[in-house]
Amino acid sequence: MHKALLTTSLILISLYFTSCKEKQQTPDWSNTTTESQTKPQTEPLTKQIQTKPTQASPPNAQPIRFVSYNIRNYLTMRRGKTNKFKPEHEIKALISNISRANPHILGICEIGTQQDLDHLQNRLKQAGCILNHTYLSAGPDPYRRQALLSKFPIHPHNVPKYTYNMKGKTHEIRRGILDASIETPKGNLRLLGAHLKSKRPIAFYDQAVIRREEAQLLRKHASTLLSDASRKLILFGDMNDTKGSNTIRLMRGPKKLRLNTIELFDKQGTKWTQYWAKEDIYSRFDFIFVSNSLLPQIDKKRSHILDTPPRDPASDHRALVIIIN
Repeated sequence: MHKALLTTSLILISLYFTSCKEKQQTPDWSNTTTESQTKPQTEPLTKQIQTKPTQASPPNAQPIRFVSYNIRNYLTMRRGKTNKFKPEHEIKALISNISRANPHILGICEIGTQQDLDHLQNRLKQAGCILNHTYLSAGPDPYRRQALLSKFPIHPHNVPKYTYNMKGKTHEIRRGILDASIETPKGNLRLLGAHLKSKRPIAFYDQAVIRREEAQLLRKHASTLLSDASRKLILFGDMNDTKGSNTIRLMRGPKKLRLNTIELFDKQGTKWTQYWAKEDIYSRFDFIFVSNSLLPQIDKKRSHILDTPPRDPASDHRALVIIIN
């Protein structure tokens, strides 16, 4: 009996050490040849990864942040007695604001030349806000232009030469119409940018009439695009007029081709976007309109006006931020 017990014990001990030895010889996961390496793949590896239920959502599924901002004279102009570029303390404040907004797409008013746009792009990059693609749009105004900066490629579109007549003379929209498409993870976005005539009086012409004429031409261009009901359109910019004005009513347009005003607030619940220090007036001049097809994707709760102080050195305007799901 003792001999039988001894024999059984030796067998068990032998099995134990054999098992441990096999575990020690099991290669690390990093060195293991996977099934995908030993068998021909019938599907792309990316597709296999996306079908795993435990895989996190890809970065492309994240919401898109679009920011509209009048950056106040990011250009060389008469400042005091000499021509100077935008002062450094204003640039630093502006870069800080844009970085806080952290846009995927940034639409701006009051940029100067392509060199100025490159300068802005590089300063943003230094701050960690990388927008590799740019587009500069121009009208007859030789100084102030509009532009886009984007994480996604930009495809500009030609805009017809729209004109209007006033006092026997033919005029164009002074700062033109920015028109471009951007293919995003949330679909193709068509962007129209505008910077309409300011409220500052000028000789010979009524500034309010000029603004309405420009608004009519802008709306005409938007209407041609909205004839495609599926088009996801954003119209943005400094309209230099208030919510109940003819200018803004023209922007919204008729019911069938409606552009929807996105109502935005800051953290205090206020809606002003521009502060005129000379007259101590707070106004809402900056707007974002979207087509009916895009409206359901707008996250109204998270979209907002970027909080900045009334005398922010960056600009006399505040940035508008919309979130696209």
